[in-house]
Amino acid sequence: MTKTASAKRKRAEREALKAAESNKRAKSSHDASADGSNSPDSNDVADATTSSNGTRLPKILLEKKLFVENSTGKDRVREAKLYDLLSSENEMDRLEAAGAIISSLLDDEGVTEACLTRHLDWRLFRGLASGRAASRLGYSVVLTEILSQLLGPPRNLCRDKYPGLTFDKVLEMLMERTRFGGNISGQEERDLYFGQLFGLECFVRARILFLEEEGPDRWNEILRLLVKLGGKKIWLRPQCGWVVAQALAQLDRPRVEMVLQQLVELGWAKTPEGVGIWLVAFEQCPELTTGDKAKHHHPLSSRNLGELAGILKESGQDDVEKQQKQQQQQQSRRGNYVKNKQANWTPQLHFVWDLIVRHFLRKGPAGVDEFRSFWKRVVDDNFFAKTATEGQKFRGFLVFQKMLQSYADIDDLLDVLFSRNLMTCLINQASQEDRFLHRAALKTLKVVEETSAAHPEATGIILDNLINNNGLYRFDVMTKSKTVDKILQHVKADTGEDVIQVLSGPVMKTSTTSKDINSVKLDLRVYIEYIFRLTTSAPEPALQELTSLAYAKPIWIPENANSLVTELSRSRLQSAFAKLSRKAEDANYLCTAVQSINPDYIRMEGEMKKEVNAARKRLEKLMKKSASASESSTDEIKISQGLALLHAIAIFQLYNEEPDAFQLLSDLKEYQTRLQTDEEGAAEFLVEILLSLVSQQSSLLREISQRVFGYFSSKVSPKALELLLDVLSADESAKGQQSLFDVDADDMDVEDMEEDEEDESDDEAGSDAEVDSNVEFDALEAGDDEENDDDEGESGSDEVADDEEAQNLADLDDALGQILNSHRLDKDEDAESSDNDSDMGDDDMLELDGKLAEVFKQRQKAAPSKKKERKAAKESVVNFKRRVLDLLEIFVRNEAGSPTTLAILQPLLQLVRTSTIKTLSDRAFELVKDYQKRARKARSGGGGKSTEANLPEAVEILKGVYAELKAGETKSHAKAAVPACLIAASGVFHASKGDRAAVDAIVGDVEEASPTGLEMKKAWDEWCRNQEALKKKAAGGAGKSK
Repeated sequence: MTKTASAKRKRAEREALKAAESNKRAKSSHDASADGSNSPDSNDVADATTSSNGTRLPKILLEKKLFVENSTGKDRVREAKLYDLLSSENEMDRLEAAGAIISSLLDDEGVTEACLTRHLDWRLFRGLASGRAASRLGYSVVLTEILSQLLGPPRNLCRDKYPGLTFDKVLEMLMERTRFGGNISGQEERDLYFGQLFGLECFVRARILFLEEEGPDRWNEILRLLVKLGGKKIWLRPQCGWVVAQALAQLDRPRVEMVLQQLVELGWAKTPEGVGIWLVAFEQCPELTTGDKAKHHHPLSSRNLGELAGILKESGQDDVEKQQKQQQQQQSRRGNYVKNKQANWTPQLHFVWDLIVRHFLRKGPAGVDEFRSFWKRVVDDNFFAKTATEGQKFRGFLVFQKMLQSYADIDDLLDVLFSRNLMTCLINQASQEDRFLHRAALKTLKVVEETSAAHPEATGIILDNLINNNGLYRFDVMTKSKTVDKILQHVKADTGEDVIQVLSGPVMKTSTTSKDINSVKLDLRVYIEYIFRLTTSAPEPALQELTSLAYAKPIWIPENANSLVTELSRSRLQSAFAKLSRKAEDANYLCTAVQSINPDYIRMEGEMKKEVNAARKRLEKLMKKSASASESSTDEIKISQGLALLHAIAIFQLYNEEPDAFQLLSDLKEYQTRLQTDEEGAAEFLVEILLSLVSQQSSLLREISQRVFGYFSSKVSPKALELLLDVLSADESAKGQQSLFDVDADDMDVEDMEEDEEDESDDEAGSDAEVDSNVEFDALEAGDDEENDDDEGESGSDEVADDEEAQNLADLDDALGQILNSHRLDKDEDAESSDNDSDMGDDDMLELDGKLAEVFKQRQKAAPSKKKERKAAKESVVNFKRRVLDLLEIFVRNEAGSPTTLAILQPLLQLVRTSTIKTLSDRAFELVKDYQKRARKARSGGGGKSTEANLPEAVEILKGVYAELKAGETKSHAKAAVPACLIAASGVFHASKGDRAAVDAIVGDVEEASPTGLEMKKAWDEWCRNQEALKKKAAGGAGKSK
């Protein structure tokens, strides 16, 4: 059949498919119009079947019906659709289509020889050279089965049914359909090569090459073609070698030996493919290794390692690069310019490495000596040698990754992998981004992390090799990665002590032997960081070790490094406690951790030791009380847990010699006393304690304060809540800092700083200056009113500040006068003549310049920067407000249905309107929205209990919120003020038993002129409709009950 005829046939098939589809659509539309429905045609439903993966395949395609020689109409359409499905990327579709094609060719009596020849020649072998979808996979399945039935037992159809389809004839078809010539593209050439490879593999998988009656001729021909194909393109050689290796599974020992001899004769013995085939042969026939002489033939024997290193070093892309260079040289000799191609490395190893991995995996720990020799000579001294190319090092990383994942459960083999040259190369490549193999090194480190996470029992060996042996103790620092850090996060709790031994070993050795104290301190810093990371996965042993470092002063730490270790360990211990308090569901965990600190580690005398012992006893009693309380007494449990946490913090601060620790213990004693007599006063006192804790820059104190506040939120009284809200109204300035933190007025010039802040705020306002100017003006007016009350008290400090400034200026004048031999104009009468210094040389000028610079430098040091002071003051106030907002979020979360919570609305709106920090305004707005959602949920009975507010108090709150709503002029303020006003209105509405009169009297006259009024009008109308609907629903329910 000519190519023109084939093209005509293809075109006819496409036209037949289109015609069939159009006829089917026409029939469906006709049936639908006949019965007036749009349901699918019943014949279509009957002609379709659903495969196991949900794909609907027409039954007509899967019916058992032989193909015809000259197909037309429906037969041609069925044939075309089956071959189209054979190329599907869906595996189930491919397999079903393959089964249908095989049945349609060979079932029962089978098709004619001419028909089978046509399908083999023009369909199957030709389809192997197609790069479309998964055509090679589907066509290979059909070909393997047809070749098995045609040329092998039991059917051996070529003898009787198809005498013209002999082995040679069928093989000739394959070679003809995969032969290329002329000017074709590189992709077409590649498709033809792969088609030939897949076709030869079909002959091997059909198990028809080693039949007794046929002799070795079939195998010899296939082997010759595979070797020839592998010689044409080096990148095909591994695939050809793998096909040969697959064939060995069908052979006995004599034929295996025959194949090995053939490889020697064909020149494949000393190639990576040959090594792989030899390994498969020894797996297939272990008796080949019997006898001393035979052992020397094993590729992995110690005698052959030197030669094996050279063979495996050239496996893969190096050969491709060599072939490219040879082609370039040939082209250049012909006078053609050839552009140099960059090495195209792929993350795919030669199949020989899978066989090597399998060999040592089968031997296990018993083969560790053999594996150590192999790894050193073949991998470490070969792929990671100084003379190795970048491509060989890249392949070495791939080998390491494969073996690391394969041997993770065999400690002896795993320990061998982290060899000297490999670790040196890995660290060097990972440490600098401009290194050629930087990404490959990072990928290798990623595999190390993943292996440790998947095999926690191997973590100790992996860590030991990264930070000890051939690694570096400061591994993460040197590689600029977080490898060790992430590995420590996956340590099992029961292996924590073993890991600590691995981490401490190198630093102990360095601390006791090294004379470089700076290096020792660096290692100690890293060690403390390692232990801190370990507190996440193995908290108990890690906290014990941190405690020992923080307080016990181990003898192996040098004397001049003790202060560094103590300070850093205590800081990390505090951070670890904060992290645990944030994650641990059981509040007693932190208390237990503090109790586990051995008091004997800390040097305490007299009163301190007495206080600590008493506090530890109270802590133990509180822990027992919270554990023994019944489940019904939830409030009692929470109070005991909260007090236990505060006592634990106080004890920990005493251990760290914090100045406020004694005061905290004293406050806790007083609180427990007040709790028995004055519960409301006790709540205010507790809030004061918590505010003193959150104002400090400590994540631990912040976390503990929030947790304790959550325990006591139901006990917070209106006066206690007012203490929190007062913080939000403080100025975000030095004056605000002075009012919040009782900063001494003598320590700062508040008025000057406030004036400077006005200028600074104008600069910072930018495009929002017009909006914010009124806010700042109002704030300043309020500030002036407060200052007028204290003018008398502040005047003294102002005079002192003026005197100090005058003295500083006088000192500057004197210093400049001595250098310049000059004086101020108002001191002419007292000054002596200075005519004698009218002329100055260059050297004198340079000397004078140096002296002036030194004077102004000292002046700058003497006067601290007011800008820095203002910035620090503002930051302290803003951070304090953030901490208070954290507490208010907890309060809203727990007490959204409480009438006490209504009091937070107006201060939150004022914060939105007056704050110059956008994040604070945004958080206040989000808190209002969260309150609205939780309050609605609480009233509906889905979010805790809801209590009705006192009507007069609720009305006053609504008035204040509504006044604040009208005071705002920005959209952001309106977005917060409208829901706040609705929350307060709902509180009044429910407090008045559903009477809207009180609410209408305040909110009913909404003005629509401003943006705020417009927003409020829309929300107010919707709120009124909702309340009316609720009243009708309640009235209907009452009527039904009657």
